[in-house]
Amino acid sequence: MQQDQDIKGFTLLELLVVISLVAIISAVAYPNFSSWKKEREVRSATEKIAGMISNVATQTQRGNFSYSQFWVLPVPNQSTVFFTKGMKKNNFTSLINSGATPTCKRVQSGHWDSLNDKSINIMGTTFRDYYEVYDPESGIDNIEVATHLSLDSAICFGTNGSYYKAVNGLSKGSNTNINIEGAPTANYIIICTLDNAKAFGQKCPRKLGLEKPAYLVKWSRFGNVTKYKWSGSDWNRQ
Repeated sequence: MQQDQDIKGFTLLELLVVISLVAIISAVAYPNFSSWKKEREVRSATEKIAGMISNVATQTQRGNFSYSQFWVLPVPNQSTVFFTKGMKKNNFTSLINSGATPTCKRVQSGHWDSLNDKSINIMGTTFRDYYEVYDPESGIDNIEVATHLSLDSAICFGTNGSYYKAVNGLSKGSNTNINIEGAPTANYIIICTLDNAKAFGQKCPRKLGLEKPAYLVKWSRFGNVTKYKWSGSDWNRQ
């Protein structure tokens, strides 16, 4: 009889205490997990974007392309999509021999060399003739990020820094200089959460209103890439 009395389940009071403890732990842990998740996602997107710029510029310096492009395409109420494109020697030589100057054309297909048979549909429009494409929301993680750009914009690289061009929101006249490590530059892109961008017309603020996590990728006309992390008041090199 004593043994039967000892093997009792939880009382109602004990069960309520356990539920309360679980609720308290969850309330404390969830914001930390949410912050960690956002940090991981924005950092991952930044690494991919920096890698795309570096990769296509490196392919150009090695002679695999004579001209190349990194294209930023904002999509309403969705993550920004990123492309790289390349023009091989024959196409580039024909362009130069015709008397034309290489332009950093932002087109769904054509102009740039068809490097594979792949295509991607974005908001009902089919895009082809790209080297790489990065749609953050299409992956398993469903990452939601934006940039400080409201217009589709691009940078283009030529061998040894020749024919470098930045157009639309990334052009020198449009991309406002910011100080990075004490020096002004217009060669940058800011990456932040889509939620932060939506509060500012789907654009990451350059400073006032920019929330952590946020990153910045800076490049040179030769395709040298440097990454920075937003501290809440300044950009720190990574």
